Amino acid sequence: MQTVLLTSNNLRHKYLAHQISENTDLQLVITEKKSPAITDTSGMDPADATFIDQHFKKRAASEEDYFGAYHNFPEAELLEVEHGMMNSGQVVERLKALDPVFILLFGTSIIMSQILNHFKNRVINFHLGLSPYYRGSATNLFPLYYNEPECIGATLHLASAEVDRGAILYQFRPEISKDDSLHDIGNKTILKGGKLLPKVLEAYRNTEIETIEQQGAGRVCKIKDLTPEKLQKIYQNIEQGLIEEYLQDKKRRDLAFKIVQPELL
Repeated sequence: MQTVLLTSNNLRHKYLAHQISENTDLQLVITEKKSPAITDTSGMDPADATFIDQHFKKRAASEEDYFGAYHNFPEAELLEVEHGMMNSGQVVERLKALDPVFILLFGTSIIMSQILNHFKNRVINFHLGLSPYYRGSATNLFPLYYNEPECIGATLHLASAEVDRGAILYQFRPEISKDDSLHDIGNKTILKGGKLLPKVLEAYRNTEIETIEQQGAGRVCKIKDLTPEKLQKIYQNIEQGLIEEYLQDKKRRDLAFKIVQPELL
């Protein structure tokens, strides 16, 4: 099964690339640099800037703990592009030339119609969040702000023109514990997703699972809305026992937000 991965260049992205490479014929990895605006603190007051800097340092340290064995991409053709260039003519023509069975997305900017239309039903997004409940960006952070940790997880779905609205192949929640940090939770989701993704691809290719259209609007989250104040509230919620409270009533709370989880052979 020939695949291409469109992703970014942090440890978590390299981990997923390795999982795909070990279980499929990974022909090409296209990496897109992250927008510098994500970590830019130049317009913040000193206290907020320090807090945000520490947040990203903690995230990097946690990624090292979980994915430190993956400092390099696996052996495959590697193409690096600037932020916002994932839909460039260079990328489109290379994809058409390879014509893989599946194009996989993880952590890229929005993929446009020139790719989606040409590879209809073959572009699959690994979305960190449970759609349609949380769509967009930082979708495993906002549930902790809105006191809905039951909405943390990931969605494997067909990529669509409307953000994170494509038909769902599979969804899952991570196995978390009461002592997990914010970054533990995120990395446990990615770790589990890397193991499940190849199985889902194989099942979808063999028509052993059906896609399920999304129902309901949910929340559309934007990175610009994740203010320092909201992120601080997320940390406070965890420190005040949000995760432990959820785990004590996990079964009931999970049932209130049903997910698509067909049996995998």
